[in-house]
Amino acid sequence: MLSKYFKLFGGTQKKNRVVPNASAHASEPALDAIVPLLNTPPSAAASVGRVVDTTAANAVVSDVLPIDTHGRRTQVSDLLKRFLGRQPVLEADGRTLGYELRLKKSPPPGAPSGPTLMQMMDEMLLASLLDLNIHALRGGRQIFLPLSVHTLDSGFLTRLAGEGLVLALRPEGDMAALATRLAELKRMGYAIALDEPTLDAATRPLLKLADFLRVDAHGRDAIALGEFAVAALKQSRARLVATHVDVEELFEVCRKLGFKAFQGYSFTRLESTQGARLNPQRLRIMELINLTVSRAEIEDIEAVFKRDAALAYNLLRYINSAANGLMQPVRSIGHALMVLGYDQLYRWLTLLLFASGEPDFRSLALMRTALVRGRFAELLGQPRLAPEARGGLFIVGMFSLLDALLNLPMKQALAGLKLPGEIAQALLEREGPYAPYLELVLATEEGEAHILETYAAVCGIEARELNEAHAQALLWADQVALA
Repeated sequence: MLSKYFKLFGGTQKKNRVVPNASAHASEPALDAIVPLLNTPPSAAASVGRVVDTTAANAVVSDVLPIDTHGRRTQVSDLLKRFLGRQPVLEADGRTLGYELRLKKSPPPGAPSGPTLMQMMDEMLLASLLDLNIHALRGGRQIFLPLSVHTLDSGFLTRLAGEGLVLALRPEGDMAALATRLAELKRMGYAIALDEPTLDAATRPLLKLADFLRVDAHGRDAIALGEFAVAALKQSRARLVATHVDVEELFEVCRKLGFKAFQGYSFTRLESTQGARLNPQRLRIMELINLTVSRAEIEDIEAVFKRDAALAYNLLRYINSAANGLMQPVRSIGHALMVLGYDQLYRWLTLLLFASGEPDFRSLALMRTALVRGRFAELLGQPRLAPEARGGLFIVGMFSLLDALLNLPMKQALAGLKLPGEIAQALLEREGPYAPYLELVLATEEGEAHILETYAAVCGIEARELNEAHAQALLWADQVALA
């Protein structure tokens, strides 16, 4: 379902017509179960740029809050560049439970060490959430906040509404006092996640309060994970969350052991034990993308749609569901293509490529992450690139996961596509006008703080702008996937 897609894409747009996505085959998932239908018409077409056959190609922080830390005031200059990074928290079916948000910032020179530094960094994270008005932007998702126990008395926690926020902490110190404080925070609406709990008598009061128990799956073998899961389920009703799940085999092990949520990027890695995921419909969509980018004749594009009943049905349903102002429904493929235009057809086909196939854990997780990357990159480039160049950023962000979607190295994944030169250059060589924005988007997921800061400087983007675009992209992806 591509619902609200163009409306969310772009502010003021002329009222035109749009196209739906569903599946005509029982074996194919209904597209509107994955991406929404348009309810706002597409804008006029813009150039997609020079075409290259890849098969032949060998937030300005100006009002930072001073933060009290153990009675000592930090310097405002130390609080600049509060870049936020994210990691999705996924349920077993691949749907997004929420996101862990972390502060991606190296400690300022001369910063204190130990608990004081941890609290200072934690409070910078909480201040960023206040700046963003995180409750307006979280889109109904859970936001996991990794904090030190030393931060639990911070005034920031009383200023943030607790609903939808999960305080993730490693138990330490006086367990009785910690249990009392956590009970108070739960009454304020916060949920509690315990990281690496010891599951002994000392932590028993905490286990009764916990909503989530998180364990590093990468640091344990299957036997140790199984022992932890059995012991945890006996002592707590909390949901088990496996972190650092970065390979597909580890995900499968944790899922079978009873873990209900997962953090890590296993779904973005190629699976060496599996073949390419190039089903006939994806090949047909890639053929249509090539024709669209090349500005082929409408009759030629129409002929491809006519060879695939499911795609033709998707297109007509899409255009008619969104065209509320039409006197009569669009009944021909050719008319639908003329109403939609090349550029919006290009975007729709890109989304359709990710939405095709079985909606399993991998495809659903890839779809959501690709949506975030595409919208995030587009928002970052809008004030900086020429209007005719901006549209490519969305495609670059989406196609940055094409290798994982097709389970092929990126060069092979792009081999069947004739993409605009700047897009292919960014994806294959990490060069060209789009590359710094893509690198910046990727750095918010797994990159180190210094990498994120470097690319932000290259793009001329400060922390507040980056964080606001990041939050808006998360919200947009959530609305597109759920509308």
